[in-house]
Amino acid sequence: MKSGKPVYLLLAVAAGTCSPAALAGFYTGEELYELCSTPRSSNDYLEKTYECIAYITGAVDAFNTTREVNKLKSCIPADVTISQLRNVTVDYLRDNPEERSASASRTVFAATRKAWPCPRTRKR
Repeated sequence: MKSGKPVYLLLAVAAGTCSPAALAGFYTGEELYELCSTPRSSNDYLEKTYECIAYITGAVDAFNTTREVNKLKSCIPADVTISQLRNVTVDYLRDNPEERSASASRTVFAATRKAWPCPRTRKR
């Protein structure tokens, strides 16, 4: 029987090549803030704006799906617009620079929870 050491070495090397940011998510809050704050005069304004909006709406859809699967109601109003989601997220990131090192999905979640907090249920 062969020793498993080469396999463990390969796994250790592979694990070491993954950056912490990659493990936490595709973007940090800082990267999302930069995307969403691209000046209109920039040549890549439209591309970055669509990327910003796509990321935020995808994150919110994922949060809502998780709540639905767990039989919980979404606290984000049904009539919220994509523009409102973007504005809430950008405002949160602008006002909380210390949070930008977290994953972008975490900051989108924090921004939406702050803007539309879920009502607390009373314990009986």
